[in-house]
Amino acid sequence: MANRKINLTELDFDGIKSNLKTFLSGQTEFQDYDFEGSGLSVLLDLLAYNTHYNAMYNNLSINEMFLDSARKRNSVVSLSKMLGYTPRSATSARALVNVKITCATIGPEVVYIPVNSEFNTTINGVSFIFRNKNMVSASGAGLVYNINDIELVEGTTLDFRYTVAAGVKYIIPNPAVDLSTVSLRVQTNSNSSTFNTFTSAGSLVDVTPTTRAYWIKEIDDGLYEIVFGDGIIGQALEPGNVVHINYTVSKMDAANGARLFNYNGATVVPSSVVSVTTVAPATNGSKVEDIDSIKFNAPKTYAAQNRAVTPDDYKALIYASVPGIKSVTVWGGEDNIPAVYGKTFICIKPTNTSKLTNQQKSNILSTLLSSRNVVSITPEIVDPEYINIALEVTVYYNERETTRSPSELEAIIRETIFDYDDNDLQKFDGMFRFSKLSRLLDAAEAGITNNITTVLLRRRVAPRYNVSAEYNLNLINPFYTEGVPEDIIISTGIFVYGSNEIHYLRDDGIGNMQLFTKGSSGTTVVVDPSIGTVNYAAGVINIKNLYITAIADIDFEISIKPKSNDVVSAFTQIAQIARDHLIINVISDKSANGDLRGGKNYIFTTSRS
Repeated sequence: MANRKINLTELDFDGIKSNLKTFLSGQTEFQDYDFEGSGLSVLLDLLAYNTHYNAMYNNLSINEMFLDSARKRNSVVSLSKMLGYTPRSATSARALVNVKITCATIGPEVVYIPVNSEFNTTINGVSFIFRNKNMVSASGAGLVYNINDIELVEGTTLDFRYTVAAGVKYIIPNPAVDLSTVSLRVQTNSNSSTFNTFTSAGSLVDVTPTTRAYWIKEIDDGLYEIVFGDGIIGQALEPGNVVHINYTVSKMDAANGARLFNYNGATVVPSSVVSVTTVAPATNGSKVEDIDSIKFNAPKTYAAQNRAVTPDDYKALIYASVPGIKSVTVWGGEDNIPAVYGKTFICIKPTNTSKLTNQQKSNILSTLLSSRNVVSITPEIVDPEYINIALEVTVYYNERETTRSPSELEAIIRETIFDYDDNDLQKFDGMFRFSKLSRLLDAAEAGITNNITTVLLRRRVAPRYNVSAEYNLNLINPFYTEGVPEDIIISTGIFVYGSNEIHYLRDDGIGNMQLFTKGSSGTTVVVDPSIGTVNYAAGVINIKNLYITAIADIDFEISIKPKSNDVVSAFTQIAQIARDHLIINVISDKSANGDLRGGKNYIFTTSRS
């Protein structure tokens, strides 16, 4: 009996063609055929190609039907809509400034800075324009007027209008629009002076047939379409209405970091001088949310159901709604140390800066969380604390295995360390794993034979000047207690009340913190033998009654020798490599290049910090 079975497991071209040959040769009618002949071979190629083409098409099509496997942005965006998620648009950088207006003569009772006035800035030779989105003013006739905390938004303001008619779609014709800046008014008709303001509706809650609301969805090519109500959910538009859309097109993250602004708007007061002081440099400019971020945020936002109850709810809302966020950690007040019941603590690490500005914190609490969190729970945003890891890396290399110069090897090592810092650290619950970094350094270039890396922890402390203050530092990581009985902990220089000498802090090796100076011969003079305590096992330092009048260095930092080369973080802490304290040495390894005297000439490096 003829074999009529066919193998369906092959998807590649050659496998399909081979299966077709096997199937046909098993049929009585084709037992004597030469399937390598030109005619039948072409027919088999055609059948195999058609089968392979359809298999590939079906495979790709099915992949695009699921959020986890979709590759095309249109597919990912469409699937996220089913979860009620709108991907973040591009966002404009925002800065906070104070403006001082100095008049030549007594000025008017009130001075105004009109809405959308220009403030210019330059970054690396590139000019950017920022604008105030609200009119601001100062009262009181005089020579000097101060207007504080003006929020500036980067970008170009544009207007677009549509006349309502059947089949018209209301599309914002620019993919770089910052959706948070969109304002929309509807004119009764082109000759009317009546305008109605419509607002964005995040959900269907409280939307009635007369609610002037609109929704925004992403469509093809990264553009956005505005959708209005149908008269049942939201007020419907009528033919002849004119839709006026005002929005800002941003340069996204290019303007982040701008901190020097010049006022270039309309004259505020004749013969006056306008000076601008930056309170918070430009931050939070970001690109359109990418595919991976949408895949991550959409299911979590759906699970949160637009409310903030669990820590994961808070995280999902912040990641989905706030641009420029690298990491978020949330914990209940009952888990805090000490416990604070009735509160939820939120700690946020921005992408480009070390902490959020007060304005950003206020916006998150008032705009994003106030209507979503449980009434009896008060959310509080706290700043991250950084455990800075100071590394001294000595790399040995075989001159015969690489054409790289020592300076080129140093650059490769530096880039490897920075990549590890960006990918594994710089986030809450990140852990510095010494062995992993060591392996990465050895594998960074073929000629590298080994490395010796030492680790120190540096904790930056915010000094409180001209007051006797207490400082509590919890680094979680245990401190080194073997070997040298003191100077496990050492600080940078400070000036204290009643003295012009530079003072330092250190431990005495048995659990006490000491305040000391250095004598003329470099000897240590202990001023206070017990100004605080140290818990080496818990990694806790407590300093009491420290009266700082000034600091002798750029920052007040305390350096600690850790017990382990692995460094952990928890709660508000973030472990990161201190790039300004990174030391890299590159040494030729004579023992590895065939030199018989290599061992004798080997340059030893201490493995102790």
